[in-house]
Amino acid sequence: MAVTGLAAGGLLVLAMIAVSARGWRTLPRDARVPVQRGLRGYGTYRSKTAGLVTWPASGIVIYGLYCGVLAEDLATHYRGTEMPLLSLPVVLAVLIRGQMGALRAAVASSRPG
Repeated sequence: MAVTGLAAGGLLVLAMIAVSARGWRTLPRDARVPVQRGLRGYGTYRSKTAGLVTWPASGIVIYGLYCGVLAEDLATHYRGTEMPLLSLPVVLAVLIRGQMGALRAAVASSRPG
């Protein structure tokens, strides 16, 4: 089950990178990309480069932390529940949804008028 969670997490991280690549191609050069700060929504608008790198970087950090937890569990022969690893795809899916919303907001704010 842990392998399935890690594989799904890896695919979601690759999807986040693909969404950022698409944003890089479609957003204008001077676009500002919102970055979410907490539960209150998008609090900070960053430059196109910084905004598009921040979203997948946060996914990579979360994925790396979960891989570290799994490695520690395997090293100590832990046979407890795998619930923390099952939440990895859910956390990354929420993060990619936020990234997609941020790109929509960047497109809307960069339109003239």
